[in-house]
Amino acid sequence: MKSTLDKAMISLVAVVFILSTGRCNPIWNRAFIGGTEGSIQTVWSIVNDEKEDDAVLDTNMAISPQQRRGFRRSDNRVYKAGITPHWFADNMHFWYRNDLRAGLREFILIDAVKGVRKPAFDHERLANALKSAGMTDVHWNRLPIQDLAFRLADNTLYFRIGENSWQCDLEIYKLQKLDVPFPSEVPSAISIDIAPRASTRTGAETSLTFVNRTSGEVELFWLDAAGGKHSYGKLEPGEERQQHTYAGHVWRIVDSKGAILSMSQAEDYPTRVEITESKGTDALRRMEGRQRNRPRSESSGGRWKAFVRDGNVFIRSNDNTIEIQLSHDGDSHQSYGMLEWAPDLKTLVAFRIEPGDQKEVHLIESSPKGGGRAVLHSRSYDLPGDTFTAYELNLFNVGQKTQLKPDMDRIDFGRPRLRWNTDGHRFTYEKIDRGHQRFRVIEVDSHTGNSRNIIDERSDTFIWTAHTENIQLNRVNWIPDSNEIVYASERDGWRHLYLIDAETAQIKNQITQGQFVVRAIDRIDQEQRQVWFRASGMNPEQDPYFIHYYRINFDGSGLVALTEGDGDHTIQYSPDRAYIIDTYSRVDTPPVHELRRVSNGRLVCELEKADISQLEDEGRQPPEVFVTKGRDGKTNIWGIICRPTNLDPEKKYPIVEDIYAGPQSAYVPKRFSSSRRYALLTDLGFIVVKIDGMGTAHRSKAFHDICWHNLKDAGFEDRILWIKSAAKKYPYMDAEKVGIYGTSAGGQNAAGALLFHPEFYKVAVASCGCHDNRMDKASWNEQWMGYPVGPQYTESSNIENAWRLQGHLMLIVGEMDTNVPPESTMRFVDALIKADKDFELLIIPGSGHGSGGAYGERRCREFLAHHLLKASQPDTNSQLPPEDLSVRNPSFLSESLNKIGKNSM
Repeated sequence: MKSTLDKAMISLVAVVFILSTGRCNPIWNRAFIGGTEGSIQTVWSIVNDEKEDDAVLDTNMAISPQQRRGFRRSDNRVYKAGITPHWFADNMHFWYRNDLRAGLREFILIDAVKGVRKPAFDHERLANALKSAGMTDVHWNRLPIQDLAFRLADNTLYFRIGENSWQCDLEIYKLQKLDVPFPSEVPSAISIDIAPRASTRTGAETSLTFVNRTSGEVELFWLDAAGGKHSYGKLEPGEERQQHTYAGHVWRIVDSKGAILSMSQAEDYPTRVEITESKGTDALRRMEGRQRNRPRSESSGGRWKAFVRDGNVFIRSNDNTIEIQLSHDGDSHQSYGMLEWAPDLKTLVAFRIEPGDQKEVHLIESSPKGGGRAVLHSRSYDLPGDTFTAYELNLFNVGQKTQLKPDMDRIDFGRPRLRWNTDGHRFTYEKIDRGHQRFRVIEVDSHTGNSRNIIDERSDTFIWTAHTENIQLNRVNWIPDSNEIVYASERDGWRHLYLIDAETAQIKNQITQGQFVVRAIDRIDQEQRQVWFRASGMNPEQDPYFIHYYRINFDGSGLVALTEGDGDHTIQYSPDRAYIIDTYSRVDTPPVHELRRVSNGRLVCELEKADISQLEDEGRQPPEVFVTKGRDGKTNIWGIICRPTNLDPEKKYPIVEDIYAGPQSAYVPKRFSSSRRYALLTDLGFIVVKIDGMGTAHRSKAFHDICWHNLKDAGFEDRILWIKSAAKKYPYMDAEKVGIYGTSAGGQNAAGALLFHPEFYKVAVASCGCHDNRMDKASWNEQWMGYPVGPQYTESSNIENAWRLQGHLMLIVGEMDTNVPPESTMRFVDALIKADKDFELLIIPGSGHGSGGAYGERRCREFLAHHLLKASQPDTNSQLPPEDLSVRNPSFLSESLNKIGKNSM
């Protein structure tokens, strides 16, 4: 019995993990190559026939340090929503399978060179041939084919059904059963010369199969978004390993000496990487030689080993006969660390480290699962204004046994990471000043201690250098062969790319320019001197948040748009990167798939348009995209309107806004979803809206700067104008009854609506809110509110302004919130009580950061309905309890209390 329960619990935990990460039921597809010239370059494909679960309503939670991702599952009522291409014939052809309504399916073949789309074969003739071969229950429009391959030279098809492999002559549809197993190779991943130097995105779950064809041991490294290396073990000669990963993640394989053998970017489908003795490009090897982490304790090829004792730096000869103390100003409070030898072995770099305040926050777990006393959880947590750990640069000339302290600012935001120049004695590092108004790339000569700024950018507001997880690019991108930098900056009012000459510390030219925003760098091709990037806002007739893909030369010439359609885009490259499958959609338009040529971005042929007829038959209506002018009378503000399915235009419907105004992204959905967004609220009789007001990201710098020193603004002026404009167009929207809810930064926003705009917002539910920016993580709040802490923090504080409360407020907080400390909500509660204000408070024992789970979300809906719809709150306590002994058996409580008593004796 215990084993069964344990297995059930493990399964439940697995399900919760899958749902919480937004990754559910991946369908694994292995691509395969059909040969030409009479030979079969084979591939196979596992096509999973299982249907995915029905869609669950997307929680629309922001991807941020203040609010974590919700989850989404695919809906099998949308057909042809995605394409899984299987390339073959030197990447000039591919096929894919469409799953259609009523369990039907079809196989499509594409000639990419000619731009021809056609059925992969005559489905009816093949079905008849299978029947003649003795198979029963075979239908032409739902062929049970699992693996598929072509030999175009003689018009031959290979496929597998169950355990049987077949060959079919497509001229006469003659079948021959094969005695050998179906071939099992898969195509190679992107080659070393075109793979990005860091993981650029985290797409669908997939895998890379690494095969070590070398004569020696190799090591696998995953490269994170910053280019950092993470070892995933080693492969012996001849060893093969399937590595789980995600589309867009980049992997580097090196030999025992650290030389790069392969670099591969994972695709949306599983791929195979054959590792051979052939090294990567010379440029990559040189780059790796400069940038890989060098030994910090032992001089490479030298005679000294460096170490720290009692806070000071020592060196010891490798034969342990000589020991020399190099520093004398280290102690237990300011100890040396982060030792690194210069490549020329003449200098040892070290940092004297002064710890920051390292003050703690505390959580009280009132109801631990095992019963007994409440549990106190404490951890370090930097708040705005706290002293951070600081790093002082020191240089030691090992030959002369001397110490040099360059006259430079200490690094007190983040840890220094050194990048060595090819001369072996100069290095650079990036420095972000507290308050995020200055960013530098500093070069230091380790021989002399002389320094200079290669990049020195300042801003009157902020430079977006922290919490950049929603822009998929590095600010500084080195081009090793030319000692140049592709630099991302908003210095001209829009996020653009600049080419910097690192030798002269001058801008050579602006690479991109115009009233649009670069959103990601996908690839920097130093040989062709091109940048492949994503941007939004370049198409003036489209939603300015839509992402499109581009390529441009380093000198700013030769801009090529790889995508075009009116929607938000994702792409899949062919293995040789000559073609892309472009998929785009809008919240009100299902996905469209096109084949486009990478060389010029032109359309090759249309592939598919998603079929949502089943949703339409069910009466499903998509959200409406609504646009109106913001507070300046010029800037378009974008949002969506979600209505009840049985809307009566003669009635009046209260409005509820789902708000999250964190400056680290924008939050209005842009892609099609089969789910009924906000169905639980619209079914109650609400019209729900979501808006991106000024102060959020991905527009101009001026649009973003509204948040500076002013998070209480939250774009409310734009939001109120937007809702009033929508209500003017649709009189059934009741702008006299407007509610609002949000979580995390959205919780701060929701409560702030009743404090600063009570004339418009009447009801609010604020979950796990950051109600005072001095009480939340320093890195996030100092980015937008500035440093040092000043009166602007007081002005934006819900706690300081609690006396302003009007309307109806519910506060929800999880007592185990490890993101925003729960005391932020409790201090707000204290201020409201002292101001003699009425409100409701819901504390969820054991709950973390979020909206309180299903219970909290139900209470939120009921609170909104009670005050906006005048609906009576249901008596849920009158319902029968669940079949759970811990609920039905009153002795459970006494047993828990008994544990407390026993433990206290």
